[in-house]
Amino acid sequence: MIFIGIDVASEKHDIIMIDDYGEIIKEHFTISNDMIGFKRLHTEIKSCMKPMKDIHIGMEETGIYHENLRDFLIYKGYSVYTINPLLTAYARKSSSVRRTKTDKIDCASICLYLMNNVRSLQPYTPSLYYIDELKQITRNYHSKKRLLAKSKSELKRLLHISFPEFKKHFNPLTDWALRLLHNYPVPTKFNGIHTSTIQSKLRCHGDRHHKAIVIKNLAKDSIGKCQYTNVFLIRSCIEDIFHYNSQKKQIKKEITKKMKLFPKLMSIPGVGPINGATILGETGNINRFPNKHAYFAYFGLDPVVHESGKYKLKKSKISKRGSKYLRTAAVSISRVACVVCKDNKFQRKYTKLRESGKHHDSALCAVAKNIVHSIYHLLKHNDTYDDNK
Repeated sequence: MIFIGIDVASEKHDIIMIDDYGEIIKEHFTISNDMIGFKRLHTEIKSCMKPMKDIHIGMEETGIYHENLRDFLIYKGYSVYTINPLLTAYARKSSSVRRTKTDKIDCASICLYLMNNVRSLQPYTPSLYYIDELKQITRNYHSKKRLLAKSKSELKRLLHISFPEFKKHFNPLTDWALRLLHNYPVPTKFNGIHTSTIQSKLRCHGDRHHKAIVIKNLAKDSIGKCQYTNVFLIRSCIEDIFHYNSQKKQIKKEITKKMKLFPKLMSIPGVGPINGATILGETGNINRFPNKHAYFAYFGLDPVVHESGKYKLKKSKISKRGSKYLRTAAVSISRVACVVCKDNKFQRKYTKLRESGKHHDSALCAVAKNIVHSIYHLLKHNDTYDDNK
């Protein structure tokens, strides 16, 4: 057999080939991250004169840089293994006490790890195109959500400097407040403005005249800094909030439309379009997980186990060694299932754990484990959720 280790980067890939005795067949060489480089690698592999079934190619699953090469090699018929970078990092550290790290050493570590663990590893199986689409669009949604949260925090910070009184009396993140602050970002902008003009800008429920008077008085006695820079930054921040809100709504609408194809997954209590799409996109091919426990570990919600001699860790934390998107989705689903949805087995389990003295977070993680196991069964057997199982 031949084992090929590839250290992936954005512009180039470092490669080494060894046989099953650990002898180097092809010394370290580099290819460019383009079709010329891919074809050169294919030629080098063919020159070894080995059948496809005896060729095993390993690469780290880092970001997006490995995807084009991975898909090219799979298209050519090779068995490609995408390996967790943590595992190869530990393999590299275990091979030497020195802290030297180079691309040449990295590809050799990948190669040796693949050789030693090939029987326990599963070759990468491409996901269906619509699963990849869900992965891309949900990650984009979560990215916009993070940017939106960051913009909101920045706006609050700027208002604390420029117009702290407004933040104490009103929620600056409501639609009417954002539009008012876009027109009048600092207190001095209200100078000479009649109360009726302010009232006409307030598109909100309640006594708008009273609110206009309060805002006028707050601006008059404000201690905020009314610098031009703050005017520019506040308006820029508000425009970002409107922009990200609009994009988020459009992406959510597209995700909801796509998730109509998966009513079985949506039948699980707490699973909505966003969390459902995240689960499908990040999971990929469910058959790459041998059992529900391996699938649960991929969420990073499994507890850390630490035992040595008579010592045993009593209070364990979750490992967080898995997909952060899946982990967030599972916790979100468990919250909805236990608080919002009524009369389901997850809520009953949560109530029982809380009555026995479990902390809220511990109970949620226990419920999340049951939810993940239910999702695994549903995806594995293409089944519909049954509350009695």
